[in-house]
Amino acid sequence: MDNKPFIEAYQEINSRFIKLLSSMSALRALSGFEVKYRNESDIIADSLGVLLDYHELDYVAIFIYENDELKQVASKSWDSDLKHPHSKYNSLCDQHKALLAQVKASGEVQQANQIPGAEFSGSASAIPIHASNTMIGVFLACHPADEFFSISNERNLVIYCNFLGQMIMNNRLLHSMDEMVNERTQQLQLALDEASELKRRYEELSIIDELTQLHNRRFFFPEARAALAQAIRYKKDFSLLMMDVDYFKLVNDRCGHSVGDGVLRDIAAALRTEAREVDMLARFGGEEFILALPETDEHGAKIMAERIRDKIKSLRWQVDKNEISVSITIGVTRLESHNSNNHVGLLDELIQQADQALYHGKANGRDQFNAFSDIACLLDIGG
Repeated sequence: MDNKPFIEAYQEINSRFIKLLSSMSALRALSGFEVKYRNESDIIADSLGVLLDYHELDYVAIFIYENDELKQVASKSWDSDLKHPHSKYNSLCDQHKALLAQVKASGEVQQANQIPGAEFSGSASAIPIHASNTMIGVFLACHPADEFFSISNERNLVIYCNFLGQMIMNNRLLHSMDEMVNERTQQLQLALDEASELKRRYEELSIIDELTQLHNRRFFFPEARAALAQAIRYKKDFSLLMMDVDYFKLVNDRCGHSVGDGVLRDIAAALRTEAREVDMLARFGGEEFILALPETDEHGAKIMAERIRDKIKSLRWQVDKNEISVSITIGVTRLESHNSNNHVGLLDELIQQADQALYHGKANGRDQFNAFSDIACLLDIGG
């Protein structure tokens, strides 16, 4: 009995089985790739290395669409160096280019045999790489033997290309999501920074006078009450100055509000240089300013008032070709008793006293300071 047909059949089945195992091994190796945080070109290059390890191929290359054109992104050969001057795969021959064009046009697998390359002949197969029903590239495989790419070989390579295409698409989606998350994170951080800045500006504007950049009444009252409470508790001195710019309405009427605003800003800056860090200086409204002086007796408050009056009077502003100046009238008062627990009412009382001393000065020539203790008896007589 002739066993040759059985031997040949066995060899054929064994060859197909080995090729199937090789193909499955290639897919298993490909599925084990870590794609996260890797770029696409590295993934493709490694996938070609796996293909050469498990398939009897001489040369493999992958072309990916960029702006509707196929661009070669990776290639591998059994030659250790594709750039070797004698490498037969240094450049694609016309038949290989034609195969790529046919796949691009048809979207189907294309094969060619008896390819008269630069210095070789053999067979080649070009297989579309699909992902999510979209062709994203083409896989090219070459072998020196004619008619190497059988139906089973082609089927295995198609499975490989589909698997690779999905890997590429998943990697792109992953990177796209990372980019989107990073972009959204940056946008969120920007929004948070803007919100924080707006909050800071709102809080600042809520206690800062926009024109003079001094604190306003909203800031002054709670701070002054707290300082007054400390003065009462520890039996410390506490004084208060109310200040009003003389004839300020004439400055606005004759020179314009822009000049008037500049005058107020410069007066505020001058007051800021005279005030100590522990003092509470604020714009009280219009052309009025208030200054609380912790741990300052009436004598010290009078010295401060005179220094302020002299400094404001020395300021000059140029309006057209004329020079203008202003004066200021100040009312001074002090904490007389440390027995009160009504800090709110006591501060209001001190402000009223300073205000009365201020308007006494207004009624008696302006450009001066007066202490409430000095004019209280006159107020009583007038009443």
